[in-house]
Parts: sequence; structure tokens; C-alpha cells
Amino acid sequence: MLVWRDFIRRERNACNVIGAIARKTLRMEVFQRIRLVAREKYLEDDAHRKLSRYFRLMKNNLLKKAMVTWRKNSYGECVQSMVAMEETYESTKRANDKRMS
Repeated sequence: MLVWRDFIRRERNACNVIGAIARKTLRMEVFQRIRLVAREKYLEDDAHRKLSRYFRLMKNNLLKKAMVTWRKNSYGECVQSMVAMEETYESTKRANDKRMS
């Protein structure tokens, strides 16, 4: 009877050890998958962050160039309108002077 009890105890102990090893292996595999998913997410977010930063830099650069061009064009138009006003003023002044004399 004692031999049988020792045999059952060893069998149960072996089953517990095998179960513990299986659970540990399963946990390690689950954590490894979690780490892989987290790494993929980090790499994807990092690539997205870098791409959006590059796009923002390019957009800002293009906007700066467009604003410089717009300012130059606006300045040119303002100068032309001022010259036209001065010419109109001068011609009106000459016409009024001619009429008054």
C-alpha cells in the first residue's frame, strides 16, 4: 500500500511539474507576442510621426515660399497703383493749373 501511495504521489508531482512547465511556456509565449505587438506599434507610430514631421516641414517650406512670392507680387501691385495715383494727381493738377491760368 505504501508503494502505491508513493507511486501516486510521484505521478501527481510529475503531472504538476509538467503543468507548471506548460503554463510557464504559455505565459512566456503570450508575453513574447505582447512584446512583438508593442514593438510593431512603436515602429509604426514612429514612422508615422517622422512622416508627419517631414510633411509638416515641407508644407511650411512651401507656404513660406508662397508667402514670399505673394508679398513680392502684392508690393509690386501696390507700387504700381501708387504710381498710377501720382500720375493721375499730377495730370489733374496740371489740368487745373491750365484752367486757372
